[in-house]
Amino acid sequence: MNVQKNGPEGIASRLKLAAAMLLMFGWGSGQAEPEPAQPQTFSPDTASISPAVKQKVLEHMKQTNLERLKGWPGIIFYCPVEEAENPAVKAICTAVNADVGNLMAEYKVPFQIAKSSFDRHFLPHMSGRLLLVVDLAATPVGAQPAAISGEVQGLAHYAHAVNWSSELYPDAGGKDKSPLEVPQHVDALLWESNFIFATPADQSTLVEQSKAAIEERIRNFLAEFDRINHKR
Repeated sequence: MNVQKNGPEGIASRLKLAAAMLLMFGWGSGQAEPEPAQPQTFSPDTASISPAVKQKVLEHMKQTNLERLKGWPGIIFYCPVEEAENPAVKAICTAVNADVGNLMAEYKVPFQIAKSSFDRHFLPHMSGRLLLVVDLAATPVGAQPAAISGEVQGLAHYAHAVNWSSELYPDAGGKDKSPLEVPQHVDALLWESNFIFATPADQSTLVEQSKAAIEERIRNFLAEFDRINHKR
């Protein structure tokens, strides 16, 4: 049977036991406490893509874009004249509309000119043709310096576009449909090219330059449209 010791002898014994425990756990040993672990850092991946791989990717993307132009039965062309409020925009589109027939005939592409924004939305829906749109913006009349910007866009109209989202909403059941599942009228962008011109003078000096830029882009579009549809 162990008998607890009192007095100086008992105190010394307990101190020895406490010291032994401190040494066992590394306390009071004269060693510095370990520093807290530093947060782990990650360096960015610096692996570069070889020029050969990059070229293959670009060629694949270009071919994929071309494939989107395949199979369309013709083109609806729209450059605003009736709705144009800016005289320079009206002059540009009047001139382009007068020339676009020759450009289409060069590539033997069936086409129709949309004369209004109503035609622009209605004709692709009824004909199933691709929509080629010229979208222009200009500084206010009389403003100097002046600028004109433009986009030529190839748009595909889908009358019942939906997002197949059943996998996103597997438990929808009798709940209301997601907006992604409701058919929408959508103009999908398949091709585009843009430009911008500026001058310290009046914007009327940019009309011929803008017309030439639009017709150059129409030719580029028609060349790609012709190449994918006739494999030239």
